[in-house]
Amino acid sequence: MYHKSNPLLVILSVLMSFTAFAGFNDGPYIYPDKNGYRADLICQGKKRTFVIKEHKAIDFCGRSMKLNLVSNAPTETVYSGAFPVVALSDIHGQHALMMQLLKANKIIDQNGNWIFGKGHLVITGDIFDRGSQVTESLWYIKWLENEAAKFGGAVHFLLGNHEVMVLNGDLRYLHKKYEQTASLMNKPFNQLFSKDSVLGQWLRSKNVVIKINNNVFLHGGFHHETLKYDIGLKDINKIFREELVEQELSSKKRSELGQFLHGRKGPIWHRGFFSEEQKAQLAPLLARFSASRFIVGHTSHKTVISRYNGKVIGVDSSIKLGHKGELLFIEEDGYWRADMQGKRTPLFAK
Repeated sequence: MYHKSNPLLVILSVLMSFTAFAGFNDGPYIYPDKNGYRADLICQGKKRTFVIKEHKAIDFCGRSMKLNLVSNAPTETVYSGAFPVVALSDIHGQHALMMQLLKANKIIDQNGNWIFGKGHLVITGDIFDRGSQVTESLWYIKWLENEAAKFGGAVHFLLGNHEVMVLNGDLRYLHKKYEQTASLMNKPFNQLFSKDSVLGQWLRSKNVVIKINNNVFLHGGFHHETLKYDIGLKDINKIFREELVEQELSSKKRSELGQFLHGRKGPIWHRGFFSEEQKAQLAPLLARFSASRFIVGHTSHKTVISRYNGKVIGVDSSIKLGHKGELLFIEEDGYWRADMQGKRTPLFAK
């Protein structure tokens, strides 16, 4: 209220917020071209452009950065097996905190290498927005996908509402660092993830929901109106991807089902799993997808939580606040919360 009544303080506040990132680093934003790949990045507040001819680590502003530039095809929707599963959600640019959490719980080693064997790591959306380490997280998760596969494991990054917002040009939650990035790159931030970019192609290959054994993972939740549509998980992924970026559609308009899936009652926005009103709708929704429980992010809690005798697990543990976070562990003996020190607390037994 004080700032609104004092224009000078408003101006000073804006100037200070931009000055704080005057010498910032960001990127790289990489695009295939005839010579290999063109990389645009920002070092100490200045744009640099160079060519990458091989898939290897690059010098990113004085430090080595591992990259996976291989194009990604959409992955499977359903997985089964006797492997451990770890889930987290809503990283929102808190890359350092995510890394600390993964290291403490022995998903990766102190150098960031995969040590989870044949285990599966699921991130149920929202790497984008709010925080200042979005691109670091995106490149790392893309690289880790390939590393996990070498050991028979897997990394699944599902789309959340903030990925979809950014790709469609809704930048209201963008950190100010990325406003500066867009200015230096001379294009809107969402265009840095166009379908012609490496990260843009990768994001457009992502699922919005997967099923591992009897667990269905997604960002928000399924509204009971989902039952009106004769559609399974695989087709939900297919249609969601095909109609992901509205401006890229030939008709410039989503289908009726596409509008529902991308709308407030769709899987990236719906929060009803934590409402007593929808408790009665869980059984028919679980039956539709032959599942025992839904595991979701989007709705923030202080810890990983279980509701309705384990039929819903929330894994948005407020990592976005930048203080702490938790993982969900699923192993043969049960479901566990795991904290920043690697301490586990049982949610329930299998």
